[in-house]
Amino acid sequence: MTPRRRSTIRRTLAGERGTAVLLTIGMMVFILAMIGVAVDLAYQFAAIGEIEKSVEAAALAGAGNLGFNDSVFPTVRAAAVQYAGLNPYHNPLGMLVNLNPNPANVPSGDVVLGIWDNAAATFTPSLDGTMVNAVRCQFTTTVPTTFLRVLGVQSLPVSASSIAVANPPALPPPNSCVFPIGLSSCPFQNNEVYTSSGCGKTIKFITSNGQADSSNTAAWVNMSGPGTPTPSTLNAEIDAAETGQCNSNPPAVGSTVGTNNGMAANVFQNLKQAFITNFNNSVAQGKTYTIKDSQDQTMYSGPGWEVYVPIVETNCTADGSTQAIQGDHRLIGWTRFVMTQAYDTTGQSTGCAVSNPYDEATASYCTNPPPELNGGASRSIFGYYDCGMIQSPPTLEPVPRAAIGNRLRLVKMYR
Repeated sequence: MTPRRRSTIRRTLAGERGTAVLLTIGMMVFILAMIGVAVDLAYQFAAIGEIEKSVEAAALAGAGNLGFNDSVFPTVRAAAVQYAGLNPYHNPLGMLVNLNPNPANVPSGDVVLGIWDNAAATFTPSLDGTMVNAVRCQFTTTVPTTFLRVLGVQSLPVSASSIAVANPPALPPPNSCVFPIGLSSCPFQNNEVYTSSGCGKTIKFITSNGQADSSNTAAWVNMSGPGTPTPSTLNAEIDAAETGQCNSNPPAVGSTVGTNNGMAANVFQNLKQAFITNFNNSVAQGKTYTIKDSQDQTMYSGPGWEVYVPIVETNCTADGSTQAIQGDHRLIGWTRFVMTQAYDTTGQSTGCAVSNPYDEATASYCTNPPPELNGGASRSIFGYYDCGMIQSPPTLEPVPRAAIGNRLRLVKMYR
């Protein structure tokens, strides 16, 4: 190879050496940019994960404070806001998840109360205190970037949303005594006039004429399913409850049960004797049953017979009173029921079956019966139903809240 040729090759290679340096620098810049993007995106997803945990905690805290009417809504919102703030997401400033309580319940708000329908997997904002069973918490913010600032991207969006549900129990507590008297759903449902939650209300079940008077709130129930309950099955249920050998397979919320507001004279006599036995036992043993209303005020505290009874869906009048409970009805919940008095003026009976000075609400019936109990043969059961937590898994159906199951559930989470 001639010297001239070698010189040409050297000059060419010298030029290529500079190009390689430029390519290397370009590749390094590209790689660093990709690393920077990866770091910023990783930080974004980490922040989303932390915010998800925050809104989950907030939703569960809110749902855990749901009660039996809208009086608890401020407490629900305050709990959600508090627990969101206790779970900050990581960034250089340690930012808090500051939720707006959203008292107007705007659907786009941070804390939204509503009704979760499990079958349809839908959440509907609502302020119906007897039906609200879920709390949705959602939060949107941004996190600052580091490397993407070079490209003019100053921040990245982060958001999360979670829904928690607290539903009534699907079944009564395990090993509890269930009883074949069903209560009307009317006291647990809001309408234009009647807004009571029903908790702590007095039950008056009059079996004399087969029809409900304006304050009758109960009926016999077929615990086996649809169809009119028969005296034999009702007596069997009462006998089982009296001896503690209770129904081991009670119907679940959502099922259909038969009801009857009729006389069932021999069933009532059996019930009265079982009540007297259990009431006297509670007195002898010094047992005290306490029933409170939705405002945590004591409505009754004294002896009685404690059982668990179904709530059946019934037609309600404009003022919230119950119409005659007959035929098949949907079972929508369970509640604790404490029987405090039996009234009977048939045969040799003269009125109240026991002396119960603790029950001021029904004591007057013993001395001065109202018109619906006076002037003829009458049979009645009195007591109180309780709204509280029942140690049983919750139902999946949105129904009026006569009690609360002891488990909360996260049903939906999305970014």
